[in-house]
Amino acid sequence: MATTRKFNTTVKIGGKTYAPGEDVPVSKNGLSEADADNLESVFGKWRKEGDTAVDKRITALTEERDALANRVATLTKERDALASKTDGGEDVADLTEELEAITEERDQLAEDNATLADELKKLQASTTDDTSDEGYSAKDKT
Repeated sequence: MATTRKFNTTVKIGGKTYAPGEDVPVSKNGLSEADADNLESVFGKWRKEGDTAVDKRITALTEERDALANRVATLTKERDALASKTDGGEDVADLTEELEAITEERDQLAEDNATLADELKKLQASTTDDTSDEGYSAKDKT
């Protein structure tokens, strides 16, 4: 009992040529099952020409793939541009030095601020002590 299969490619068996979509015998006198499976794996399973839904889906997926490939190319260029700016480390080194200087200045200002806050507390405490000792308010002294 001979079975037949259809393929998306031209198949030659002996002196006979089968066009895409023609029934090709799969038997001892035709293609072997392994050869038929190989043709389907390489060229895809046969589908009718009028299958426009599949064609539309293939077109949509192809367009989506191309758009994603373009996006990848754009992002790769951006990444490479950013990487080239930091190559050699000159820009990064300059920024690191500037950051260290600003951090040192900030720490010094914080220390000075703490010192001034302590002095202010001492002055306020001494002013409070002076007014309570004399019985005058700070307003009366002026």
